[in-house]
Amino acid sequence: MKLLIRNLAFYMLLFIGLSSCEEYLDINDNPYLPQTAPPALYLPQVIYSMAEGDMFDSRYVGSITQNWSYGNTGYFSDRHGSSYYSGVQKFRNHYWTIGSNLNQMVVQGDEVGQPVYSGIAKIIRAYSWQITTDHHGELPYIQAWDNTLTQFDYDSQEFIYGEILKLCDEGIAALSNLSGEIDPDFASSDYIYNGDIEKWIKFGYAIKARNLGHLSNKSAFNPDMVISMVDQSFGSVTDNASVQFAGESSATSSFMGPSRGNFNIRYPSSLFVSYLDGTYFNGTEDPRLTLMLNPDENGEYTGIPPTVGDTAGIATTFYGQYIFNNDDPYPLISYFELQFIKAEAAFIKGDKGTAYSAFVEGVKSHMEFAGAESAAISNFIANGLPANGETLTLSDIMTQKYIALFTNNETWSDLRRYDYSSDIFKGFTLPEELSVTNDGKPAQRWYPRQYSEVDWNSDALEEIGGLDPDFNTKPLWFTEAD
Repeated sequence: MKLLIRNLAFYMLLFIGLSSCEEYLDINDNPYLPQTAPPALYLPQVIYSMAEGDMFDSRYVGSITQNWSYGNTGYFSDRHGSSYYSGVQKFRNHYWTIGSNLNQMVVQGDEVGQPVYSGIAKIIRAYSWQITTDHHGELPYIQAWDNTLTQFDYDSQEFIYGEILKLCDEGIAALSNLSGEIDPDFASSDYIYNGDIEKWIKFGYAIKARNLGHLSNKSAFNPDMVISMVDQSFGSVTDNASVQFAGESSATSSFMGPSRGNFNIRYPSSLFVSYLDGTYFNGTEDPRLTLMLNPDENGEYTGIPPTVGDTAGIATTFYGQYIFNNDDPYPLISYFELQFIKAEAAFIKGDKGTAYSAFVEGVKSHMEFAGAESAAISNFIANGLPANGETLTLSDIMTQKYIALFTNNETWSDLRRYDYSSDIFKGFTLPEELSVTNDGKPAQRWYPRQYSEVDWNSDALEEIGGLDPDFNTKPLWFTEAD
């Protein structure tokens, strides 16, 4: 795969130039300066933004899910607090750097007779809608990007979930029926799949699997459909929808890497360490312990409970391990996630054989992704996991999925679906002290962005309760039973 945005500065300058006024002192267009960008030039920034929003917001969501804890005592997101100012990068990216650029990419692609861009845009937009509604809940959908409006009504999450499936279907259909030569610049600008259309189609099915898998609390939940979507999606970790980074400078490095410094005062949670150090899974130490985390000053793996802070003086970070390097790819949706989605759906259906096979494959493939050796993987599967489908529990599936999705905001969707239950997520307990404005309730959503919504769209936001101090504790549609 190509490495992401080696010439990001060039693209940014180009877009600035292209966004200048259409009229300048009423002179004719400059024939030496193009007035529109070729469709391929929009793609690198869009792809970067798909990862940036998730990584940026994960710093706060990861405290709620207890992937990590903040270094100082009583941090607001450790206590399930939310904010209109931070943790809202997905919201901005969805409507602006992804949404607006996709709109232009499709227009320019259609003008030059390249429907591949429209098909790709459907898949990307479906992904963006999925992660953004799972983060915030209701969103302006129907009126989004209507340039005649200055205020935008919110649509229900139920409606948005249905539209995501339609976007995936439309994108898959468009990419499955391409004819003629595909723009050669498309592949060189595609920093996820390097122009591999079949993998983009699989990505569409992966989004559908995640979407439908979220509906486990609904009467309409269809395990067979979930399993079908998984089986049509990724066949191995080589199909992962991962954004690549060159890592040559801060500008071209992953948000998770040391040159960006975004995880300097975040430390592994005591919960996450306990999932790897032998506390659970038959007391067998997980080979991922030394591959995903750094030891502390004493050579031990010691996590921090939420809200407590670094009282023990642990002088270590995540850097250098797992995906916390400047040039490490960031998985948007992964093969191992999909195997756990399949395992959960099959378990709920009662097909324990399928559930067990997918569960073991999820564990194995993530261990390989993390860099574990074959012998260590085999040892853990033999000694740390249930022996067969008859002894497999839903808690086994969801706790191993928690480990495999480390850093990914999708873990929050799982925790909310299962009411933060320690029966499902081994040893998970909510902080004793929640944010004062939560009124004793755990976080269920994140506040929308201050500048666009509170400042400019407050009437519409108020209609869904978005100005209430405990709005962040209002359950989302997909988590509730009907």
